[in-house]
Amino acid sequence: MKTKKWQTFQIVQLVLFVSFSVFLFLRPVDGHGAEQTPEVRLISFAVWAAFYLGILAVERLIYAIVRHR
Repeated sequence: MKTKKWQTFQIVQLVLFVSFSVFLFLRPVDGHGAEQTPEVRLISFAVWAAFYLGILAVERLIYAIVRHR
């Protein structure tokens, strides 16, 4: 049962990541009013992806510790 909840959480998290990524690529200007060029969009996506991968790494570490017990 725990694994099913964990997988459901991971799927929801992936959907949120993809949704926010699409938002980053489709917005014409950012929150400061700067126009979004392709380079700026890629930088924004790289920062967002690094943050998401950091969260995934911490979650996998916690999952490995809990599963080991």
